[in-house]
Amino acid sequence: MTAFWGVLAAIGAAAFVTASDWPRAWSIYLVNLVFWSGLAVTGPAIAGMMQLTEARWSPSVRRLAVTTIGFLPVSLVLLAVLFAGRTVLYPWVTNPVAVKAAWLNVPFFFGRNLVLALALFATCFAFAGALLRDSVPPGDERDRVRRNRLAVIVLMLWLVTVSLWGFDLVMALDPIWYSGLFGGYFAVSTLYTGFCLLAIQTIRANARGVASIPPAAVQDVAKLQFAMSIMWMYFFWSQYLVIWYGNVPVETRFFVQRFFVQPWHTVAWVVLVVGWLIPFVYLLKRLTGRPPQRHAPLFVVALFGLLAIFLERVLVVVPSVSAGMPLPVGPRDLAITIGFFALFALSRRWFMGRYKPVLNLPHTGH
Repeated sequence: MTAFWGVLAAIGAAAFVTASDWPRAWSIYLVNLVFWSGLAVTGPAIAGMMQLTEARWSPSVRRLAVTTIGFLPVSLVLLAVLFAGRTVLYPWVTNPVAVKAAWLNVPFFFGRNLVLALALFATCFAFAGALLRDSVPPGDERDRVRRNRLAVIVLMLWLVTVSLWGFDLVMALDPIWYSGLFGGYFAVSTLYTGFCLLAIQTIRANARGVASIPPAAVQDVAKLQFAMSIMWMYFFWSQYLVIWYGNVPVETRFFVQRFFVQPWHTVAWVVLVVGWLIPFVYLLKRLTGRPPQRHAPLFVVALFGLLAIFLERVLVVVPSVSAGMPLPVGPRDLAITIGFFALFALSRRWFMGRYKPVLNLPHTGH
């Protein structure tokens, strides 16, 4: 399988470097960068939440969550590569916006994002190392305090860094448009994808026999996924309502371009239905009864959530780069996306081989 994923990653890289339409190539590159990097960094953030709240309902779930950090070194390199596309993606690089020049300038822009990413990624690896150590006796107070401190740092850096990705990497594509809530919205939607991926990981780990996670624990993951789907839509509506009600052209044009112009109008409806409506209806029904023994519908709904947020990233990035750019569904766009997915799979396999986390841990109750 490693060779298979390696070939797919190489095909994706070749598709990108041989592109002739650079605005389109850099657009799909940025979409994938923020999507997969967000998934990678949110896993340890979720584990940090479970650590601080002393969630003992499934230690295996906590360990599964941190396995995404294998992609973080790759993400740091890919974030640095983004520097090469700065003039294609960010118009303020060649045409500075005077009132925002102190914030939107190349050295400060890339410097702050790389420094914060490096600090967050290093802390994530330190937290994962502490969490996966099996040589520490259970209940060791010094180890618990150290894990809690690292979890606090991870969560603080995660919130600042991921929010900044929303403001810098995405919102700054259109330096005239702004929303004070966009960073929070970006962080919440990223957290939603993290819980969707965690649901998939728990189901696959059970199916492959590498973990024994009881139905009640899978149900708890589904509850968190349900809660974050509602929070995501709440943040979206809060942002949309204020801008639309204010009816300031410099703000509303962002939504007009995406909600009333094809093909983005259709994409927006797909995101709403696939990412929120279907998961909401299914999860609301699932969570009102006893935990089901079969999890195939939850697996599908979690995939829907990931697909919807990926399309949402396309929706916010591509029209900002070029208003006339078509939906990126061509062979080259798909090859680049598959290449990123392959890198994510390869890096997770590397992490599992390097750290060898014991996933089949006993269930300790709620």
